[in-house]
Amino acid sequence: MTAKPIGVGVVGCGKIAQMMHLPTLQELPEFTIAAICDISEKVLGEVGEMYGVERRHTGFQALIDDPAVEAVLICNFDHGKVVEACLKSGKHMLVEKPLAFTPSEGRPLVEAAAKSDAVNLIGYMKFYDEGYVEGCEQIRAAGKPKSIQVHDFAGVFDPYDGLYTLSRGSDVAPELLSKEPADAAARIEAELGPDHVAYRDLYQMLLMLGSHDLAALRGAFGAPETVLYARAPNMSHIIAVLGFANDVTAVLEVSFGAQYEWWDEWMEVHGDTSIVRIDFQHPYVRNAPATVRVRKPANGKGADTVMTPLPEDAFRREWQHFARCIRDKETPVTPIAGGLSDLELALAIIKALPPLKG
Repeated sequence: MTAKPIGVGVVGCGKIAQMMHLPTLQELPEFTIAAICDISEKVLGEVGEMYGVERRHTGFQALIDDPAVEAVLICNFDHGKVVEACLKSGKHMLVEKPLAFTPSEGRPLVEAAAKSDAVNLIGYMKFYDEGYVEGCEQIRAAGKPKSIQVHDFAGVFDPYDGLYTLSRGSDVAPELLSKEPADAAARIEAELGPDHVAYRDLYQMLLMLGSHDLAALRGAFGAPETVLYARAPNMSHIIAVLGFANDVTAVLEVSFGAQYEWWDEWMEVHGDTSIVRIDFQHPYVRNAPATVRVRKPANGKGADTVMTPLPEDAFRREWQHFARCIRDKETPVTPIAGGLSDLELALAIIKALPPLKG
């Protein structure tokens, strides 16, 4: 007997929801799109028509309370308050990164999740990327790391918009659009404190762009023990040296604004026996797993092997895992506790920078 599809309510129908999540939910038999929520009536109408969703809400609490919704996807701007409401409701939840904007906001959410019987995942899709999974296996086989480098200069985003049919919220008043970012900025400034408040934009870049890199490092090596050094060439570029157990260090470099037509995000590890490099693909392209390059000694020379997994989509694998967690009690790969760990590391990196008052 086929199990009844899990009814998913989507909070926030912006780019990542329209490009990745909604098409995936529509094609997977494990799920049905039960309801959608957005502040734009235009987006609600157009997305609702495209996916045949009749239950449409402009407030997230109404969606969470909707009896047709068994699980909630959180893709709006300010995740923390929606996460809190989901935890109170007892409904399953998949929240896009970041978990919240500050560790102070994230800690009570993780504490509540630990007491919940519901499945609560954070959407670090790289953990479900077969290239990343294979790369981590090759890293473990390479022996103790002598050098770890994570580099993310990203590239341009907009050209990929043309791959999708997107609805834009052009009917939302500018003052309403600016309210949540302004509120979040004030909370971030309070968390950073007077000596580091001027780094607010840099901290937000770490959350929005660099959090996937912090998570990828954590997935491969565990959480770092300390931030040994940090430098900010400008307010959209940060370099940090992170200390791990057993005297292992990693260099992290994240920068936003490069006008590359290619995607420039990779992790390279030099071990005792081999060099492993994971090249991540553009997050807005479906069915494009990371490529893994391994150099090993062979016949007195270096031999390179390039591993390109089958073109299976990480978001699809993420949702299939979510369904198994709900139905089969599979252990979550990306529990929201990992999102708190990355918030704490992002804050520690900023605090390691020299004081700079606003």
